[in-house]
Amino acid sequence: MYDDIAILKKQTGKTYDSVGNQVITYEDTTVYVQPRGVYHSEFYSAAQAGLQPSITFRIANRADYSGQKLVEYKGVLYQVTRVDWNAQRDRVDLVCEERA
Repeated sequence: MYDDIAILKKQTGKTYDSVGNQVITYEDTTVYVQPRGVYHSEFYSAAQAGLQPSITFRIANRADYSGQKLVEYKGVLYQVTRVDWNAQRDRVDLVCEERA
């Protein structure tokens, strides 16, 4: 079931605050997702490449995804490490690792 909500974040620009700190701005897209685990084989393969995938978000409608690199889910920010397209079922899986 696609009954959880996540926010896909796409970087739109960089600005600076009054003391010179860089501030990144994002365009947010709210989508329905089905959170899933990461397969053991995928986890170990990714670990060899220095990645630590922790969750996969399945998006029911491929049209909702347009290259966003960040996903916010339940207050936690995740980095998209791999995108799996499924043309037959019109869905996309985003394999993500938690961002520090």
